[in-house]
Amino acid sequence: MSQIAISEKMYARVEEFKQVIEAVIEEEISFDGCVELILGQGIDSMLADLLRSVDQTTLLGSFQQLGSQYPAQVYRYVAETLRKGTAVQERESMRRRLGLLLPTRGATEAQ
Repeated sequence: MSQIAISEKMYARVEEFKQVIEAVIEEEISFDGCVELILGQGIDSMLADLLRSVDQTTLLGSFQQLGSQYPAQVYRYVAETLRKGTAVQERESMRRRLGLLLPTRGATEAQ
């Protein structure tokens, strides 16, 4: 596992915020898991901010190009997403609205 250095002040913030995350997900999480969750959410949020202003046609074209370049990964992802069903998507949507999206099983396996 890789290590990163953060200030003592940031470490303390994450350590205290961990209890907020645990209250939302209703289970204990390790400190490393908490940091990973916060970093992942931050990256997702930044990417969303960047892509929010891009029109749907451009995003669709980009997704299609990804499918052409990486067919196994993209089409497998599309198939898995379609199989998930409405219940899982609604649960993930609620977590997104709360600002806490846990890594999906597929994302964890890909790393």
